[in-house]
Amino acid sequence: MFGQLRFLLAYLVVISHLVGSDYLAHYGFYAVLGFFIIAGFFMTSALNEVYRFDGVGFCVNRALRLLPPYYMVAALTLVVVAVLPTEAGHFLKFWRADMQLRDVLLNVAVLPMQTTDPTFRMVPPFWSIAIEIEMYLTLYLVIARRLGWALVALAAGLAYHLACGYVGYPWGAHYFTAPSAVLPFAAGALIYFMRQRDSWSPPPVLTVAAFVAWCANMAAGGWLVADSYIFGLGYYVGIVLFFVVVAGLAGRQFAPAIERVDRQLGEWAYFVFLVQWLAGFAVSVTVLHGQARGWTLLFLATPVIVAAGAGLAYLNRALVEPLRDFVRMASTGRRIAGDATAAPMIPAPALPRR
Repeated sequence: MFGQLRFLLAYLVVISHLVGSDYLAHYGFYAVLGFFIIAGFFMTSALNEVYRFDGVGFCVNRALRLLPPYYMVAALTLVVVAVLPTEAGHFLKFWRADMQLRDVLLNVAVLPMQTTDPTFRMVPPFWSIAIEIEMYLTLYLVIARRLGWALVALAAGLAYHLACGYVGYPWGAHYFTAPSAVLPFAAGALIYFMRQRDSWSPPPVLTVAAFVAWCANMAAGGWLVADSYIFGLGYYVGIVLFFVVVAGLAGRQFAPAIERVDRQLGEWAYFVFLVQWLAGFAVSVTVLHGQARGWTLLFLATPVIVAAGAGLAYLNRALVEPLRDFVRMASTGRRIAGDATAAPMIPAPALPRR
C-alpha cells in the first residue's frame, strides 16, 4: 500500500499548491512529512538489506532515481519561461523572467534549493528533495546503522524542534531546514529496526484508525481549530499518527491486483510531484486564460498532471531504471565477492521504485 499512499501524498501537495487556499496550504506540509517518514523507513531498509552500506552503489542509485527526471522537467521549465516569460511570472513567483546564470547553476546544484536562495526555481518543491539527499547521507553515516543511533537521532530531532519552539524561531525552522527533517527520518528508521526485532507491529485496525485520525487532524487545522494548531501541536500529532500508519503497513502483504495498482501509483508519485507546476501552467494558459489558482484549475489540470507524470515515468523506466538495476546488481556482487563468508542477503521488504 505504500505506492498508493505516496501517490496520495503527492496529490495532497498538488492540491495545496494549485487551489491556492490558505486553508489547504498545510496539507502539503503534512504530506511532505509523511514522505520523509516513508523515506526514512525504506532507505534504512535498502542500506541494510540491499546495499549493506556500499556507499558508492547507494549514492549512485539515489542520484539516478532523483536527478535525471528533475533535470528533464527543469529544462522544459527553462524553455517555457523563455517563451512565455510574462505569463510564467504571473502564474508562479519563482518563474521570474529576469533569471540569471547564477540562478540556473544553483538549481542544477540542487542542494542550495533548501535555502531561500535561489529566488528563481525551475521546480519549486524540489527543496524537499534537496533535504532528502542530505538525510540519505545522514542515514548512511549514522542513523541507519543500528537501533541505538536511530534512537539518538530521534531524540536529537525532537530536541531541535523543542528548542525552536522555546526560542520562538519562525515556522520555517520547523519545516524547511535539514535539522527539522531528522525527526521524521529517524522515526522512519526506527520503524525498520522495530520490524526487524518484531518488537511492535500495529494491527490493521490500529493502522486504519491512525490513518483516519491523521486525515482528521490535517482537516481540522484552520477549520475546527485555530491556525496555531497547524503549526504547533497538530504538526507533531501528525508525525506520531503517520508513524503508526507506516509501522502498520510495513511488511503487510496484499492481493496481487492491489499490489499491481500499488506499484503503478507508487511509480507515478515522484513524477506527479515533479510536473505539477508545469502541467498546471499548461492548462492555465491554454484553457483558463491565465487563471493561476483555484478548484477549476485543479480539476482540469489533474488528468494532465497524472498523464504527464505517467509519461515521464515511462521514459524513466526505459532509459534510467536499467542503469539503476545494474548498480544494484553490481553493488550486491561486489559485497558477495568481497566476503565469501557473507550471510545470504535478507530480502528487502517489497521496496518500491523510489
